[in-house]
Amino acid sequence: MYVGKHAVDKPRKTGYLRILILWSLVLSLVIGGAGFVYARFLEERIHDTSDFAKSGSDPKSVLVQEEGNQPVTFVMLGCDKRAALKDNPGRSDTLMVLRMNLEKKIAYLISIPRDARVEIPGYGHQKINAAYQHGGPDLVIETINNLFGFDINHYILVDFEGFRRIVDDLGGIDINVEKRMRDHFQGRDIDIPAGMQHFDGANALDYVRIRHVDDDFGRMGRQQQFIKAVLDKVMSFGGVFRIPSLVNTASNYVTTDPSVGVAQMIRYGTMMKSIGRENLHMITLPGEAKMIGPVSYVILDQPKVDWLVYRIKNDMPFELTAEEKQNENIKIDVQNGSGKPGMAKVMADKLTAFGYKIEGVGNAQSFNHHETKIIAVPGKEELAQRVRDQLGIGSIVNEGDISDTNSGDSGGNGSSVSGTADVMVIVGKDFAQTASTLSIRANTGANTGVKTGGSGTINQQ
Repeated sequence: MYVGKHAVDKPRKTGYLRILILWSLVLSLVIGGAGFVYARFLEERIHDTSDFAKSGSDPKSVLVQEEGNQPVTFVMLGCDKRAALKDNPGRSDTLMVLRMNLEKKIAYLISIPRDARVEIPGYGHQKINAAYQHGGPDLVIETINNLFGFDINHYILVDFEGFRRIVDDLGGIDINVEKRMRDHFQGRDIDIPAGMQHFDGANALDYVRIRHVDDDFGRMGRQQQFIKAVLDKVMSFGGVFRIPSLVNTASNYVTTDPSVGVAQMIRYGTMMKSIGRENLHMITLPGEAKMIGPVSYVILDQPKVDWLVYRIKNDMPFELTAEEKQNENIKIDVQNGSGKPGMAKVMADKLTAFGYKIEGVGNAQSFNHHETKIIAVPGKEELAQRVRDQLGIGSIVNEGDISDTNSGDSGGNGSSVSGTADVMVIVGKDFAQTASTLSIRANTGANTGVKTGGSGTINQQ
């Protein structure tokens, strides 16, 4: 067992870990047969949203109501609830997005680096954790919606107090530490040996907070490892007997939007059980640390983020299939001929998600293509057929048999594939009509290739 040196302090604590603990508790209660009593108690404890009403924040104004069997998406943030009632609400220390699709039996837990440089509506480009300081949970939700392009259905706000006690109530957590970790934090030394360690609450905080050993990405990786250990412990036979104490502790530090009641909590817990931990994909948005002036940011790798988000929105695994791996050497030009701005970027994102390499994104000579065209280079017709089969839309035409002059649907000389590409895709109106369910950010001009020139004309792309 690792026993560190702990002084009396008030360190920043990682909040989202308690969220999954809480949901695991609800699920365990249902399975154990005591669900109604404890869930009712839990509901009464977690729905105290009056503090946020006093602060002027209204997250429900930017939330979207759940619909049928559609995926359910949560914003999960950890911050100091007491500070939210003051003039300066502070910054969120932890920010995650949980998306569950029961129909497809898949879920994603996305860690967002707190230093990620993003555009915060009304405040320009700043660290994403500043959104909470500027506008509370509602601005956080709006910022994430703009970043990812999915609707947010619920929020969960976790106060930083109580983390140690929750872990202690679980009887500690077993973690296999990959390498020895040493750090100096708030006047004390942290030294965690490599190998299997049993952490109490205070030592667990050390493990998930250490930053100087690697970086913020390493910290988020350890936090995700810790979540898995917590879920295993809560769902174990011994963990079930600790549920009353855990519920009492955890419920003091969690606030949700008012629409999440006891029935919903039980439903979400059942969803997670049905999906299974093996189908819960935990990821961290990729990027790299960079100084801009005197400020250190994480600059997101936007192409990789787009690839990840596209696959999440379309419930695709992150591992390329054998067929998709064969696409990595196929180069495609994409042109927008639909008349709807941003569709070339949307199509490029879709093709990238299937593993293809995008050579270029631009405009067709005409924006009046009714049907998407997959143009085959002589001798590479089978590649065009492959693209058509995976897109599930459009028709194949030979190079030189496509017209950009009128309807774009028959005869004449027109677009030609560049010398380096194997296939060209001209996006038609048929694709544009379905793109709202496929795209990452189809309506966000700053990220779709929609640009306004000096004359005010729109470059559709």
